[in-house]
Amino acid sequence: MEVTRSNNSPRNVATFFLDYVGERRGCPLITRTDCGTENGILAALQCYLRNDDYPLNGENAHRYGASISNQRIENWWSHFRRICSNWWIHFFKDMLDADILDLHNEFHMECLWFCFHGILQVAIDEVKEYWNSHYIRFSRHETVGGVPNILYFLPERSNAVDCLVPLTLVKITEAKALYEPEEQDDNLYEEYFHYVMENNNIQYPTNHRQAYDLFLYLVNTQ
Repeated sequence: MEVTRSNNSPRNVATFFLDYVGERRGCPLITRTDCGTENGILAALQCYLRNDDYPLNGENAHRYGASISNQRIENWWSHFRRICSNWWIHFFKDMLDADILDLHNEFHMECLWFCFHGILQVAIDEVKEYWNSHYIRFSRHETVGGVPNILYFLPERSNAVDCLVPLTLVKITEAKALYEPEEQDDNLYEEYFHYVMENNNIQYPTNHRQAYDLFLYLVNTQ
């Protein structure tokens, strides 16, 4: 799980997918997404990575379906909202209601990203680690009981099958070459924020209160 500026960008989704494919040196047996446009590049890359197994252009490598029919991931998002994102939604809404944050002000939005994206990533990582290390009970709904990390990395202990499809480094490199993400322009705002912090001996925040104070400081020194 990664913090990004937009979860609606096909390039962001594809980048995260390829990063993990490279890390694991393989791709999933099959990927499943809803029909959102943000998933288009990922689906194409998955089909390309699997086309050696399925000669008909990666047939059956990716499956589209309605998001509401994937109850497991919908349940996960509900859980994530309750224990993490709901708090942040209300936190930023309070900043809006107090006229501290202006969503139509580019400087405010860049400052918000600079101050909070690292804190948000830490919060999300904590939820991920908790979820992947907690015990899932057996149920009558074909759910395999156990700890997610153990189920994922040691599937044979649960009489399951590892669905990772090994890939050569050449294949992964070819996929990344086909994708060719757009180069990001230098962020002048970020350079300015670092300049202000260095000249005022300010450390990067490690919690939401410090991030909030830094946001106020940067906005008021504009």
